[in-house]
Amino acid sequence: MILGIDPGTTGMGYALLDAATDPATILESGIVRAAPEASDAERLVAIATHLDALIVQFTPVCVALERLFFNKNAKTAMRVAEARGVALLCAARAHVAVAEYTPQEVKLSVTGTGGADKKQVQRMLTIVLALAKPITEDNIADAVAIALAHAQRERFGAAVALASS
Repeated sequence: MILGIDPGTTGMGYALLDAATDPATILESGIVRAAPEASDAERLVAIATHLDALIVQFTPVCVALERLFFNKNAKTAMRVAEARGVALLCAARAHVAVAEYTPQEVKLSVTGTGGADKKQVQRMLTIVLALAKPITEDNIADAVAIALAHAQRERFGAAVALASS
């Protein structure tokens, strides 16, 4: 079980992916949102509370999240960093492994090209996971893609290890 997290400024996307099935199965996904009038601290508490509950309920073996990338807007970058910090803290408190991927690594893993746009990622998720309908919420699609990128990286690593033995 992998908990994919897309740390956003308006809402944190999350997805729990069971990679043991073929194709992988999304067990739960959504967005952690704070009230618009909430302070930054209250927003971070809401994220932590929700992530802690997901970790307790689903006991993921890994939390996969997006690595920070250069952002021209310093205020946005700081808020994303704060949300990432909360996700890292929740994983560490629960003794869950963490894997981090850049947006380009995720896009490359899911679509075959690191320059894919969000619509291409959403279309490939629909195909690869055999979904009845596409995921149209960007934060959720990104969280699913991050979890799937980790599942594929783990599967590849296991195949290489098997071939090397």
